[in-house]
Amino acid sequence: MIAVVGASILCLSPYSPDFNPIELWWSQLKSLLRQFSPTSTKMVDTIIAVALDLINPKHLKNWFTNCCYCTS
Repeated sequence: MIAVVGASILCLSPYSPDFNPIELWWSQLKSLLRQFSPTSTKMVDTIIAVALDLINPKHLKNWFTNCCYCTS
């Protein structure tokens, strides 16, 4: 049925958080949240804002390099 309509199946590798740079940021954010144990949504918003402010291009490059992406 798939071939009849001109489509094909492409088998992709399973999802791996090890190769997703955003997972590295999420792990740091979750660590910050656990560290400060916010008790309100305002505190959560503040922690997320601070975490975003702390990211710099060097962090991004390292995360992509760590996930096997070419960063040259």
